[in-house]
Amino acid sequence: MSDYEFNVILDGAYPYVPFAGKRKSNYIDFPNTNWDPALGQRALEDQLELLAQLEDLGFDGGVVSEQHNGPIGQLGNPMLAGAWLAARTRRLRIGVVGSIINSYRTPVRLAEEIAALDIMSRGRLFFGLPMGHGMQHHSTGVMNPAKTRARFREAHDLLVAALTQPGPFEWKGEWFNIPYVNLWPRPLQTPRPPIWVPGGGSLETLELVAKHRYTYLGVLSPKPAMLKTMEKLRELCREQGYEADPKQLVRGVSIHVAESDAQARREAEAHELWQYQNFFHSPQHDNFPPGYISADSLRRAMAGGYRSKPLSQLTFDDLVENGWVIAGSPETVASKLQETLEETGAGSVLLGVNSGSKPRWMTQKTLTMFAEEVIPRLRPGGRAPSQDAKLAGWETNAEFGAMRPVDYQVPEATFGDGLVDVLTAHVEELREIIEPWPPQD
Repeated sequence: MSDYEFNVILDGAYPYVPFAGKRKSNYIDFPNTNWDPALGQRALEDQLELLAQLEDLGFDGGVVSEQHNGPIGQLGNPMLAGAWLAARTRRLRIGVVGSIINSYRTPVRLAEEIAALDIMSRGRLFFGLPMGHGMQHHSTGVMNPAKTRARFREAHDLLVAALTQPGPFEWKGEWFNIPYVNLWPRPLQTPRPPIWVPGGGSLETLELVAKHRYTYLGVLSPKPAMLKTMEKLRELCREQGYEADPKQLVRGVSIHVAESDAQARREAEAHELWQYQNFFHSPQHDNFPPGYISADSLRRAMAGGYRSKPLSQLTFDDLVENGWVIAGSPETVASKLQETLEETGAGSVLLGVNSGSKPRWMTQKTLTMFAEEVIPRLRPGGRAPSQDAKLAGWETNAEFGAMRPVDYQVPEATFGDGLVDVLTAHVEELREIIEPWPPQD
């Protein structure tokens, strides 16, 4: 057992778009006339309301991301969703992972938003610094994609300085020249809110994480590559003179929980394929514009078999085998999740529960079953480590799942020739006769 942290990301995608395989991609030049206000409002409200429910379910954090230039999400500024969550929750940690720093003309503006949101949430904020999908660098007109990495490095340094150093101070650099950097107000957490860095394993990203002791979120890497990445990060941390804390490593994975393995696949398969065939279907020069990743990192990734085939060509079995998707009964999900966390050494997980096309009821089902039947298997008491102790009772679904007796009377009803458990009777393969009814003489 462990005190693993369980965070959930909901991107709030707009799924009512043509199949991307019929086009070059659903990015950059995809007409926004495909957006409908009624459907768009429903998708955004579902995203926000599900995020707020995470607190009552017993998850540690709710995470939103910044998306541009396509239907993968409707939040061009995820800080807005963070402020909404701050007002609707009391304990849930709020993750804005991220804002894309290169979408700002100056990182000081982002620093101001971070400080304000940290105060609104009373110190519950953590934020991310992703590079952003290559396709998104065309959308705001702020910078040349070929200069992505160089501008990111200086913007990062200025952002951290603005959040942590007393002002005013002067900043002179290649990209930014500001005579008075003087953040008002300053963030509540000191020296600053925690920083997450999402990445696919590039050496530049791992070096940044190790140097500054940030939290690394591994995404979109097959299992062998992910294991190598996590080990490389631990090696780089040792070179910096410390051992990586397990909480510094976050395993990103899509999750679907249902009453049985077969039921989980029936529910999840088409939705997972929809995500990979639509959101990640783009030409190579859009995915990785020059400058987005260094030549050395790209060479190492390709030589190491980073991905055996394009993401849009992956089957559901490929996604499961590569460790991108875990779908099954609570027992199966808990076992496979425990296995991947132990293999990677990660102490935290980011659960993707809806790529955008799942109906709301299906997402709520997965979240509730995960909270009540998976978290208690992986964390003592089902209780978030950050929550204050209380005298008695349960407050979250995860605690309910942990306190529920192992043997208890299930609700029964006659079905055909006998009594069945009505909690699982809707799944045909689990609709078994508990005992004949009426009783046989």
